Amino acid sequence: MDAKARKALSIIRKCVAAERYRLLDHFHQRLAMRGLLWSDVLTVLDEPADVRYGKLDRFDRPKWILAGKALDGLGIEIVCALDHDERGNVTVFITIY
Repeated sequence: MDAKARKALSIIRKCVAAERYRLLDHFHQRLAMRGLLWSDVLTVLDEPADVRYGKLDRFDRPKWILAGKALDGLGIEIVCALDHDERGNVTVFITIY
């Protein structure tokens, strides 16, 4: 993991800890479709196997893809965008697969 990926992961973790994140409807749908829980997301955030840049989203926010294993050992990837508002950083969870 390079320095930019470490920084992005740090921001994402801080956003989650401070409850400064949004889950898009698509993210909720994909969680349900895959039978995944928020605890699976937190497991990947705690111990990602890989964090890579995924270019900009349609709102010109940097997207990051976090890969890891869910609690049941299934490999998953989480796509999120880094955003900010008047209060600071916000992570937007886009999809999970």
